[in-house]
Amino acid sequence: MAEAYHEYRGVAEEVARRAGEVLLEHYGRVEAREKGPSDLVTAADLASQRTIAALLAERFPGHTLLAEEEGVRPDPDRPFRWIVDPLDGTVNFAHQFPIWTVSIGLEHQGRLIAGVVYAPLTDTMWSASLGGGTTRDGKPVRVSRADRLQRCLISAAFPTRFGSDAPRQLALMGRFSTDTHSVRRSGSTAWNLATLASGGADVCFGTHVHPWDVAAGVLLVREAGGTVSALDGGPYDLYSQEILATNGLVHDEAARAAAAAWGSSGSSTEES
Repeated sequence: MAEAYHEYRGVAEEVARRAGEVLLEHYGRVEAREKGPSDLVTAADLASQRTIAALLAERFPGHTLLAEEEGVRPDPDRPFRWIVDPLDGTVNFAHQFPIWTVSIGLEHQGRLIAGVVYAPLTDTMWSASLGGGTTRDGKPVRVSRADRLQRCLISAAFPTRFGSDAPRQLALMGRFSTDTHSVRRSGSTAWNLATLASGGADVCFGTHVHPWDVAAGVLLVREAGGTVSALDGGPYDLYSQEILATNGLVHDEAARAAAAAWGSSGSSTEES
């Protein structure tokens, strides 16, 4: 199966590049509209998704698609599921803040087998397949070797709108900003995970995330030697709304820190 996984990975790279070309054509020339409070969508998101959907359907007509825009949902009877964010970092894109990506992952019967994250502005491609390792622009990459949280740079995927969940979000920010190398909030969860996979950060946490935000990045991290779990260190569920990814060496420490901060600030079920 390794050869098949590699084939899927190659196709995902090609499709991500095509989607990137579409996004670059729109960059700086589109206006955003709100799907909900602080939740933007642009014509670029839609054009990118339609390009990805068409190309994947042409190559793999028996596969199904789970994607962010236009209510696309998968056929549960098909074993192959592409999980796509056609533009991860729409708010950044709309404001011409230069961190946004295309994220394409492939799940087979509940197991992630291929994934790419592509940053069109820098033409940077992170890519992985199950058992095939992770690369950045074709060169193998690994997670960092930081062995204590105080030596770690943390990347955060906070919700756009904190709402009534602000106490927990601020507790996480406070904990991970203390006795570490600080926290970065890029605005693209896929970019956060790709950066972690290639050693640019040591820990990444996220709340209120969706499968299309993280599917490709989860595989990138795993294949680069990292660890992915629930925020409190428990078993990871791609279809939950939280994630903790690390270089593996600091995973237990990071999970304890997150659980302590998360638990000390009460609970909320509000999504954003």
